[in-house]
Amino acid sequence: MSAPLEIFVQCLKKVPDPRSKYGTSHPFPAALAVVMLGLLANLSTLAEIQRWAEIHFSQLRQFLEFKDKKGRRKIPHAITFARILRELSLADLQDAFAEFLDAILPDDPLAAAVDGKAAKQMTDENGDPIFMLNVFAQTVKLPLAAWSVRGDKTNEPGCLKNHLEELFTMYPCLKLLTGDAIFAQRPLLEAIQEYHRDYLFQVKDNQEKTHQQMKLVFEDAPQQEPSDQQVDKKRAA
Repeated sequence: MSAPLEIFVQCLKKVPDPRSKYGTSHPFPAALAVVMLGLLANLSTLAEIQRWAEIHFSQLRQFLEFKDKKGRRKIPHAITFARILRELSLADLQDAFAEFLDAILPDDPLAAAVDGKAAKQMTDENGDPIFMLNVFAQTVKLPLAAWSVRGDKTNEPGCLKNHLEELFTMYPCLKLLTGDAIFAQRPLLEAIQEYHRDYLFQVKDNQEKTHQQMKLVFEDAPQQEPSDQQVDKKRAA
């Protein structure tokens, strides 16, 4: 088994098993690993994940131990996956995933974009689309965290501010946050600075007072044109 998969399974073993000990058969970390690997394979339903896991069972059984009540090695049914996930703590799973990423990512400073997205395929108890705030690291092409904006009963900036300590604790290498103009709000920016992190947020043209202050601050700042090498890299990207 490759080192990343070993680390992945070890991190998932730290997620508390919400099931009753009575009547359980399939190992909890193994079931979580299959679901997360299926999602990484762009499978959107548990039935698809079950079929995918059955097809690749010869590879998965090398590092995931599955046994039913009769001791037979087999992939859990989609309904079993659903029962496991129903009681799962999102915070516990997110902590395990962050620990895994911290173990495999380089120690270089990391930048991430924050943005709100509506999950239109799923709805909440009121039938409304679930609105999530996502944190995505472009350089490594990985989502770092996600939180329900309406669950926090606030807006996107408020949701991010509420979870800054959690985010920077999970990812110490995260040094820069980027986002659109909605995040350019003083309480959030001051909170980010308190954690000694940087931000790069847009400012709209209709924010005249902010624009005037920015011009005043940067009026005497030295200007430097990008080098040819920097321009070539940007074009190549």
